[in-house]
Amino acid sequence: MKMSDNVFIAHWRPSLRFERNLALIFGLLGLTLTVLIALHWYLVLEPTLRMEAEGRSSALAHAQVQTIEKLLDSDMTPARLRNELQTAMDGILLLKDQATGAPFVYRITLKLDYDLFDAPRGSLDLTLGPGGCENCFVSRVPLYHPQDRLLIGVVTCYSSTQFLDHLIADLRAKLLWVVGIVLFLILLAWFETNRLLRRLQDSETNLATIFEAAPSPMVLHVEGQLGLRKANEAAKRYLGLEEDATGLLSSDAWLALYAAGLPDAMGERRETRIQKGDGEVRWALVSAKSIELAREPGKLITLVDVSELKATQDELRSASFTDALTSLYNRRFLYLRLAKEIDLVRRYGHPLSIILFDLDHFKRINDTFGHRVGDDVLVQVAGALRTCIRDVDVAGRYGGEEFLVILPHSTAAQAFEVAERIRHLLKGVVWPQKDLQVTISGGIGQYGGEGLDEFVDLADQWLYAAKERGRDCVLGPPG
Repeated sequence: MKMSDNVFIAHWRPSLRFERNLALIFGLLGLTLTVLIALHWYLVLEPTLRMEAEGRSSALAHAQVQTIEKLLDSDMTPARLRNELQTAMDGILLLKDQATGAPFVYRITLKLDYDLFDAPRGSLDLTLGPGGCENCFVSRVPLYHPQDRLLIGVVTCYSSTQFLDHLIADLRAKLLWVVGIVLFLILLAWFETNRLLRRLQDSETNLATIFEAAPSPMVLHVEGQLGLRKANEAAKRYLGLEEDATGLLSSDAWLALYAAGLPDAMGERRETRIQKGDGEVRWALVSAKSIELAREPGKLITLVDVSELKATQDELRSASFTDALTSLYNRRFLYLRLAKEIDLVRRYGHPLSIILFDLDHFKRINDTFGHRVGDDVLVQVAGALRTCIRDVDVAGRYGGEEFLVILPHSTAAQAFEVAERIRHLLKGVVWPQKDLQVTISGGIGQYGGEGLDEFVDLADQWLYAAKERGRDCVLGPPG
C-alpha cells in the first residue's frame, strides 16, 4: 500500500501542479486582462470620451452662437435686442439629446464690452439656465463687432456632462466584475462597447443634424488632407463643393481659400476674398476651431459671407475721401496724402510741389448762368485735372471753387508746366452758354521743410499774388 500510495501521490502531484499552474495562468491572464482593460479605460477610453464630448460641445456652441452674433449686427433698440437675444439663447437651451432627453447646453451667459458696443452698460448681459454646473464643459465663444471686428463680448456655454458622467459610471461599475468573472466581463465589455458605439453614433447623428442645419457654411478639414471630409449644405452651395476621385469634397473656391491660409490662433478671424466658379467674387469672414474627431486632429471651419458689408464699407470709405460732385478727392484726403508725402520727403529728400487753383469770378458764373452751370464748370475742371496729371499725382477739391494738386518728385518749375497746361486747356474750352469763359488762377509751392499748413499757405500766397496781378495766370517761387 505504501508503494501504491507513493505512485498515486507521484501521479497526483504533477496533475495538481498542472491544475494549479493552469489556474495560475488563467488567473494571471485574467489579472493581465483586467489590468490591460483598466489601463485602457483610464489612459485611453475615458480621456477620449471626454475629448470627444468636449469637442462636440465646443462645435455645437460655435455653431449656435452664430445666430447671436448676427443679432448684434442689427439696428434694433437695446430693449428689443435683449428680447431677441434671450429668444435665441432660449432656443439653444431647448436643444436636447434625442436618446437621453438631456439638454446639450445646460446654462448660457452673454457678456458684452460696453466700451465698444453702443448700449447701456449691463443692459444686454444675460444668464439663462440653472446654476451649480461645476463639471459642465465650458465653451467660451468670442463675439466680434460687425464693422471693425473688435472683440465686443463673450458667450459662455455650459454643456451638460450628464450623458458622459452616466456612461463613465456605468462602465466603471461593470469593469469591477473582471476580477471574478473574466468571460462575463469580456462579453459585457463587448456588449457595452457596442452600446457605447450606438450611443456615440446617436450623438454624432444629432451633431450631424445640427451641423447640416447651420445657416452658415461649415466644413470639417482634417490635417494633411487637401480635400474636405465633411461640409454642410450651405458650404456646398457657397463653395461649389463636389466629390473628387478620392471621395473628398473640393472645388476651385476651396482650393483658393486653402492656399490663402486658414486661421490658426484661437479666436482668429480672417477676411478672405473668394472667387466662385461662375466668376462671382464674394468676401467671407473665415474662422477655425481646432477639434479632434475619431482621434484625428482637424479644424471646424466656419464662413460668414460679408460681401454686402464689405461693399458698404468700401462705399463709406470712398464717400469719406471723395467729393460727391467732382469725384475728386476731398480736403480730408488731400491733407492725409500731403502729410504722407511730406514724411517721405523728410525721409528720402526728393522734391515735392503743390498747385493751388482757384476759378476766376466763379460767383459771377453762378449768378449769371445759374448754379447748375457752375456745377458743370467744376466737373469740367475736375476732368481737366485728371487729363493733365500723372498717375502718381493727386488732385482734389480743396474748397468751393479751389482745387489742390499734389506733385511728388516734382520741382516748382515742373509744377509750373503742369499748371500752365491745365490753365490753357480750360481757357480753350468752348462752352454751350454764350459769353461763358472759364479761367483759373494758380499758386505753386515747393516743399522746403516747413509744416503742412505753412506749405499750403505758401501756395495760397502765390495764388493771392496771381489774383492781384489780374487773374488768369499761375505764379510760384523762382526756379
